[in-house]
Amino acid sequence: MKNFLLLAIATLFCGIASAQVDIQIEIENYESDTVILAHYFADKILVTDTLYSDNQKDFRYQSDSTLAQGMYVMVARPTGEFYQVLLDEDQEFKVNINKERANQLVFEGSAENSLFYEYMTNLNMSRAEISRIDQALQTADSSMVSIVDQLQKDKEAVNAAVVAYQNEIISEYGNTITALLLKSNLPFEFPEFEGTQEEIDQQKYVYYKERYFNNVPLSDPRMLRTPVMHQRIEYYMNNLTPQQADSINTSLDYILAELEPSEEAYQYYLSYYLGHYGNSKYIGMDAVYVHLALNYYDKGKAPWVSEENLGEIVGNAKKLAPTLIGKEAPEFEVFDEEGNPYTLADFNKDFTIIVFWKPDCGHCTKAMPHIIDFNEKYKDKSVDILTVCTKTGKKYGECWEGVKEKNMETLLNTGDEYHRSRIFSKYYVNSTPSIYILDKDKKIKLKKVPAENLDAVMEQLMKIDDSEGRMN
Repeated sequence: MKNFLLLAIATLFCGIASAQVDIQIEIENYESDTVILAHYFADKILVTDTLYSDNQKDFRYQSDSTLAQGMYVMVARPTGEFYQVLLDEDQEFKVNINKERANQLVFEGSAENSLFYEYMTNLNMSRAEISRIDQALQTADSSMVSIVDQLQKDKEAVNAAVVAYQNEIISEYGNTITALLLKSNLPFEFPEFEGTQEEIDQQKYVYYKERYFNNVPLSDPRMLRTPVMHQRIEYYMNNLTPQQADSINTSLDYILAELEPSEEAYQYYLSYYLGHYGNSKYIGMDAVYVHLALNYYDKGKAPWVSEENLGEIVGNAKKLAPTLIGKEAPEFEVFDEEGNPYTLADFNKDFTIIVFWKPDCGHCTKAMPHIIDFNEKYKDKSVDILTVCTKTGKKYGECWEGVKEKNMETLLNTGDEYHRSRIFSKYYVNSTPSIYILDKDKKIKLKKVPAENLDAVMEQLMKIDDSEGRMN
């Protein structure tokens, strides 16, 4: 009994002293003293550590803190060959790599990786068999019906065996990373739908979208460090979500709610999509930025952000919010060179175009010929256009000099010398030229339209307007 207690105490203290992570890597036939240990992280592969060896064979990674679970890679130098390894909660193991049999890594002390590579070996053998059968089918004489039929049956049998093996792993080892990866790549099966082809396609789309993440648990923290999650989220956002701000906002709300239990993944994707849509070059995507900023950042759902950055994010969103597409354009009062006032109420055509510009803006110089040509083409149609110079105070006189320099006399040119109506703040004019298109109800139809595209855009808007008029 005494010896047993001493052994237990010794074991306890050895456990305390030993590292939480101890990965031994033995590489045969290797000609470098360096191995990079890295990990998947959403759409990236990030370096975890650089390992060195005196004998170009034995490498070791040790740490007192466990690594986040997921898929890691060991990258050979200088060739860039990499070997995948799974890290679950057991992070003390040894792996032997022979570069001549790279797909047959041998593990000691890691049931997870032994399972994963046993599956990979089985899969590669099945792929080789499928390739052999395909080659036989290509060379088989079409008149040899029985042989062709048998080859097709053989191919189906191999595929069925792979699926059966995958299901076996998922059933027996459901909580492993291996099972997680296999389940996330299972083929999607549809029920039978009825109706026209268009109706069937729509039903399939709805069914698929509603169940798209059934086998991809976004709340599982391990998913962030696999090559699966980001690919799936991006496909959902770009291919299954209509590319309109309201639809994108709905999809993001759903994804972020699913991610929330995984704090690291939630933080990453909230930050990722705020930046993605905040910097989008597509018209109307600023509404997504505003949605995320006001519904997440402004409501305390991004506690990792500094107070200074938080103020900037929310402040920008509040400036953008009044001029989102679909909102009623802010009222203003501007004046022509003679001091005559103009407000939105003075423009009564189907479309009103506001062009913010400044005399010393190089982009404005390039844009103005397009705007002048546009005005010439549409002046007798149901389109009003006015320009608003952004110079104020002592520099206000430069506006009228710029009008002459740029041959803008045919346009209705205005400004706000003392910025009394706060027009530049209301329309968040942070760059020029900045072009807004309003409809007959003075709602913002489009904004930030490139001057060179103004004609083509207006033609499309008029066609849509005419079509909707006929329908009504």
